[in-house]
Amino acid sequence: MVEISLYVYLIPYGILVVIFAIYALVNLYHLFVYGFLSYLSFLMTFLFLAGAILVLFITYKYGLKIDWSQTFII
Repeated sequence: MVEISLYVYLIPYGILVVIFAIYALVNLYHLFVYGFLSYLSFLMTFLFLAGAILVLFITYKYGLKIDWSQTFII
């Protein structure tokens, strides 16, 4: 039997967060450089950033409740 710690799940999550951050920065760069400066573009940028921050906050909040040192057996 193999015991795996729960913190192993943080590695793929961290990789996905980094990929999302890179994708978001590229999108924001293109919006500011090539996009039109209008109310709608600022609103969409705000909604995108607010949604991303909300999702990260919720995952952080629920992640604090988990004991990451626990193991499970395969």
